[in-house]
Amino acid sequence: MKHLPTRSPLLLPLLIAVALHVQIAAAQDSNTTDQTSPQATQLEKVQVTGSLIPSTDKVGYNQVQTITAADIQASGATTVDEFLRSTAVDSANSWGDNFDYGATGGSGIALRGLSEKYTLVLVDGQRVAPFAFPSNGTDSFVDLNSIPLNMVERIEIVKTGAVSEYGSDAIGGVVNIITKKQFQGLQVSGGFGNATQGGAATKRFSVLGGAGDLDRDRYNITFGADYFHQNGFTLADRSNTAGQDYSNRPFGVDSRGASYWEPGGVGNPGAALTTCPYGGQTVSASNLLNGPSSGQACAASTANGYTVLPDQERANAKIHATFKLDDHTQAFVDLWGSRTTTTIFQGYNSINDGTEAYDPLNGGLTQVSNLVPASNPYNPYKAATPLTYAFLVQPQETRAVSNFFRLSTGINGVLDTRALGDWAWSASVGHSQDRVSNTVTGLLNVAAVQNIVDNGSFDFANPSATPNGLDGLYGRDQNRAISKLDTLDLTAYNDSLYSLPAGDIGLGLGAQFRHESDLIEAYPNQADGLVIPFNLQSVDGQRNVAAAYYQLEVPITRTLSFSQSGRYDHYSDFGQAFSPRFALRFQPASWITAYASYSRGFRAPTLAENSQSTTSGIQEAIDPYSPTYNPANPQSLTYAVLTRGNPDLKPERTQNYNAGFELSPDANTGIGLDWYKIVVNNAIGTGNMQALVDTNNPSVVVRNANGTIAYVNIDYENLNKVSTDGFELTFNRSQPTSVGTFSLNGDWAYVWHFTQNSGGEAVDFAGNDGALNTPYGASFPRWKGNLALGWSLGDVHSTLSYQYIGPYQLALESAPGHVSSYSQFNLNVSYTGFKRWTLYATVKNLLNRAPPFDPMWLAYPTATPYDPSLYNDEGRYVEVGATYRFL
Repeated sequence: MKHLPTRSPLLLPLLIAVALHVQIAAAQDSNTTDQTSPQATQLEKVQVTGSLIPSTDKVGYNQVQTITAADIQASGATTVDEFLRSTAVDSANSWGDNFDYGATGGSGIALRGLSEKYTLVLVDGQRVAPFAFPSNGTDSFVDLNSIPLNMVERIEIVKTGAVSEYGSDAIGGVVNIITKKQFQGLQVSGGFGNATQGGAATKRFSVLGGAGDLDRDRYNITFGADYFHQNGFTLADRSNTAGQDYSNRPFGVDSRGASYWEPGGVGNPGAALTTCPYGGQTVSASNLLNGPSSGQACAASTANGYTVLPDQERANAKIHATFKLDDHTQAFVDLWGSRTTTTIFQGYNSINDGTEAYDPLNGGLTQVSNLVPASNPYNPYKAATPLTYAFLVQPQETRAVSNFFRLSTGINGVLDTRALGDWAWSASVGHSQDRVSNTVTGLLNVAAVQNIVDNGSFDFANPSATPNGLDGLYGRDQNRAISKLDTLDLTAYNDSLYSLPAGDIGLGLGAQFRHESDLIEAYPNQADGLVIPFNLQSVDGQRNVAAAYYQLEVPITRTLSFSQSGRYDHYSDFGQAFSPRFALRFQPASWITAYASYSRGFRAPTLAENSQSTTSGIQEAIDPYSPTYNPANPQSLTYAVLTRGNPDLKPERTQNYNAGFELSPDANTGIGLDWYKIVVNNAIGTGNMQALVDTNNPSVVVRNANGTIAYVNIDYENLNKVSTDGFELTFNRSQPTSVGTFSLNGDWAYVWHFTQNSGGEAVDFAGNDGALNTPYGASFPRWKGNLALGWSLGDVHSTLSYQYIGPYQLALESAPGHVSSYSQFNLNVSYTGFKRWTLYATVKNLLNRAPPFDPMWLAYPTATPYDPSLYNDEGRYVEVGATYRFL
């Protein structure tokens, strides 16, 4: 129990106990009614995500969390990604649109803490093309922002590996977003909101319409579209980040922009400029993040140059047409498009002792000199002197435009084979693609920088004295990426192939053919070494995938059944793999179901991992060989890394273990508990950054002439093993009373271990931030959970929700430390008393809580004093809106 926090998780058993106490009383009151109820009617069989064969059973061979449109609305979430990323199963290592690390504007989900490439996201049971740029350089993901919120009927989350049915990227689980298909009528909605601290003004409008009754008219066409725009804001717009000086916090530093001379050369004490430019002030260098190891420096605010929440504008539309060809056959056509424009500031650029540009001649980096010669009239030392200088005129800005498109069509029906019974079958084809173009401004032209350093055209201490001194300094660059996916899916099943005394044998069969392609074009000016800083990534790859799969269900007794499934995949770029799954389901009584499963699977390398590509990034390490190294105060700094794809990568081999149960004492109560373990062998990743720096191999750790690290070469490789295990709890209870209907819902996860084995050493990242320098790349709290207390009376409906993220340890700092837990309350109220109208009001983060302080992220591109993969700093947000239904 040493990992159990003292706050919300201790509240959880108490709430469950209260809910169960109410349930028992209600069950006792209804006992007589239950005994005299009429004979149960025939239940309709339903097909759920993760199974080829439909069933009347509420609980199958694993837990499937179902989220309805009403659940999303009650939460107050304004987008699909906001809701999904708040679920407990998205425990760590996923990235939203508030973080710019290669995939500006995209937002994904990572089930059970494995990164986004291990989670398969489906829309209406079909694969779709991923966001054109991968997150973290390798993680392909479906952009949750591209899905119209008003078209969502429900979301099903399969909380176990489903490789045997869906393929290699379903290791962590499957998220299936199911959209509306039988809507009739017309309704429009609108909402306006803002944070009480400002900077997040939001407006959204949507329309949902449908015509045709499938039984009467033999067709239905459902159409939905929405528009969303949210203003962005920067560090300067929040009181906890505007000052940028966190030196009074544990491990905190002053993260303002630094400018200083080094009169004695690199590694010697710094000296502030004679006058600090851009409204800066002279400070001691000891606490300045980007300052010298000793001496003084100028510090000036850069807060208005770092985006906290991006400015984002989205327009999404989806139309689905269903046609009833006869009593047993239906056809559909589905068209879906999305356009998202995202604008984000990434800080002000500077020159320092370690500034590098890409060198296309040798495929490495070359230092951009910051050595100001004695001949420069603005060098007060009249000797060649290194200068670190922040140019605080124009921040680096990225404008990303994503255009997504999907067209799919299919047909399904029932075939009577007489000898083998009725077979339900389906066939579908689809094409989807995502195109993203990035335009970056605020870069520094290398030639202009060298002219400023060498020739004295710019007064460093008094920029206004040389009004034209920065002419030609700022440059721009553009690139684009395209991901495409073509699919052909065939399935058939017979849920009563053969009858046994214990029940019917069911058999499902399927085949899939896919063509995948990814194209990422490099930024031409950055790849040619003309501008700094640089962000390198180029991918040009494609492959074909063919698969056949099956599922067999056999009742052993009336209470025990067995399921076995398997999938054979053939990849054109690495070979084939077979993925089996074995599962048991035990239901000794109608109110309890237990299940267990074991499966083997694989994950094929992404096209970014196994192509001939080079990706730039940054990682942290302490450099004991640096001329600026102070053994009395060793500092972990960020350094450039060049990560290269590896065509010789082998696929990862995985094992999934899952066991759990669900209790349903009555129709209004449900409790589920799951244990899981996922093992990934031959895990694809990169070597430990600190170990590489400590080894100091010159072919890996490349240094500048002054002894500082220029960059580190890292190749993707098959590491030893990654394994994670934990527990997940869900519960729900509703209770009608004389003063309304109350409901309590919970969704909690606890990560027991998240261990990476490499080089014979096992490191557990659960409950700490040690994964920051791995491909997983974020902090890993053990606890994450949600509670929702609902109340409905007549036309009034309200939900008070509670979100909790547990504490974690600072594993990468020079001494022990921790990040506190975080929680917030949200309130949503709606009123339906006016004919055809629904009015609502939402307040998120009622208590206006700020994220807990984490010093590690100050050195990363966001410059935030918290982990942006877990939190945002929007503060209290209020929104009001309405829906009007015409028909």
